[in-house]
Amino acid sequence: HHDAWVNGAEDPVSGTGPLMEEMRALGALLKQGWKPKRTIIYCAWDGEEPGLLGSTEWAEEHAVELERKAAVYINSDSNGRGFLEVAGSHTLEKFINGVARDIEDPEAKVTVWKRLQARRLAGAAEGRAAERQAADRQEARTRADLRIGALGSGSDYTAFLDHLGIASVNLGFDDEDDGGIYHSIYDDFYWYTHFSDTDFAYGRVLAQTAGTSVIRLADAELLPLDFDNFTDTLRRYIDEVQKLARDKREQTVERNRQIDEGVFAQVDDPRHPRTIPARETVPPFLNFAPLENGFAALLRTAKAYDEALAHASENGGDGLARASLREVNARLIAIERAMTLKEGLPNRDWFKHQIYAPGFYTGYGVKTLPAVRESIEQKDWKLAEEEIARVGKVLENTGEAIEGATAELLRAAR
Repeated sequence: HHDAWVNGAEDPVSGTGPLMEEMRALGALLKQGWKPKRTIIYCAWDGEEPGLLGSTEWAEEHAVELERKAAVYINSDSNGRGFLEVAGSHTLEKFINGVARDIEDPEAKVTVWKRLQARRLAGAAEGRAAERQAADRQEARTRADLRIGALGSGSDYTAFLDHLGIASVNLGFDDEDDGGIYHSIYDDFYWYTHFSDTDFAYGRVLAQTAGTSVIRLADAELLPLDFDNFTDTLRRYIDEVQKLARDKREQTVERNRQIDEGVFAQVDDPRHPRTIPARETVPPFLNFAPLENGFAALLRTAKAYDEALAHASENGGDGLARASLREVNARLIAIERAMTLKEGLPNRDWFKHQIYAPGFYTGYGVKTLPAVRESIEQKDWKLAEEEIARVGKVLENTGEAIEGATAELLRAAR
């Protein structure tokens, strides 16, 4: 975006400058004869700070065309100095890892992927238990791809991902600046060129990272969406909401027991008395079978797509090179759409995506499986049961969408 609260050197110009550099570079390629295989639209939004106004109005105005044609939305906001920060749709996790492996970090002189891996090894899950830290480090060393975060809100990807269900990713570099100037009059050119990315080296790297992503997506015969990392991440989300429900029940049982035993009354300080909590109804055991069944169906179709892609890629990808992949790509685009529901989330129907959303009470912060997670957090057990069934059906729909792409891929590569 190009609007700022005050001077806006970091937020947003540090992200808008690299965007313009990408456009300049692509213009040079066009003059040399390059023509992208897909339409590329560059946008510099207005009205982001007061409420994502420009991007939201544009996305809503062009919703029908975007739902039919838009493959991926790439977003950048502020940019600083340090480590790659990436979050987005996990169908793009493998793709963005591949890009990061090909971009050199200007300070460490290794790839930005390698430097991010080193960062995670050095500071894995600070504050977590030692065994969890060890597991995080082991994963950073052995997992083929570094995990990316999930997107909530707070920048212009919101309408594209949360409302329209377009696979999205947010890119930037940060974590070596002292900060302290966010949304203030001090966020100016002097501060940025003395205390942040002083020589604009990371502005160049952001342009390289996002620009490489754009070119690879625009020229890919087959859209590089991956469902292994997506299902791996989704498994974690399902485990988290099941643990959340168990914890809520166990906490309530223990608190009720302490009330019955007089624990709160016995430890109360008579000079500073506190209200003793009232007993609560013990939460029911929730039936997560619809979520598990939906996930199982999704996992099967994801594996079938992998097998079809491997078959089509045999002999150096000769089958893919000969095939007409327009219909396959159209079905791949539709997969993220299948993760949405027309009626949206409880109490906020504009937010359609059922895997990612900003929390109702957390501002920008993401809630994954938001309808299920937040109904459990709010102890609305009836709603939780209903949302488990609805989201389970969404997972089935997503699996069916992948199945459709698989069938088209097999047909095209014959």
